[in-house]
Amino acid sequence: MRFIRLHHLIAFQCLILAGMFVKAYYPLWVGKEVVLRVVPRDPRDFFRGNYVALQYSFSLLVLDSLPNDLEAGKTYNFGDALYLELRSKGKFYEPAALYQKRPENKLCLRVTPSYAYTHNGNDGYHYINLQGGIESYFTNSQQAQKLEARTSWQNRDSITVSVAVKIAPDGTARISKVLF
Repeated sequence: MRFIRLHHLIAFQCLILAGMFVKAYYPLWVGKEVVLRVVPRDPRDFFRGNYVALQYSFSLLVLDSLPNDLEAGKTYNFGDALYLELRSKGKFYEPAALYQKRPENKLCLRVTPSYAYTHNGNDGYHYINLQGGIESYFTNSQQAQKLEARTSWQNRDSITVSVAVKIAPDGTARISKVLF
């Protein structure tokens, strides 16, 4: 009897790990690839390993210049899902609108506020910090050193860095590659 319970426990743990794997790779399998312009920062961290922290045009968004359906007086907290519509502008995709619910037939990235934000209508400049879950790109140590050399302060004006991101129909996204 204990042997059967142990097998069930092991099978349950394997199912959880498989679910985590599928959730992580789902956007890479079914997502539409878009290219976003980024500003890379901090290629290595002692505790997190070799990665590049990325900042996007939507990381700090000016709501007054962007169509949105945010409710006046409502507070949006970290973890609340918002949907950022992206449209192609030449080679790159840029923010086009911000919605509370994902609109049909539009390419939208699921984002969350970085901090609590209370929308006060459109009576001045309003900024919202957003995260799309694609702010870190992990790599091996050799690639991290190359990224560090290419994105140093001396090269920042001469090299444009962008990322290819795959966005799934539900708005979740994963980085597929870093482009120079």
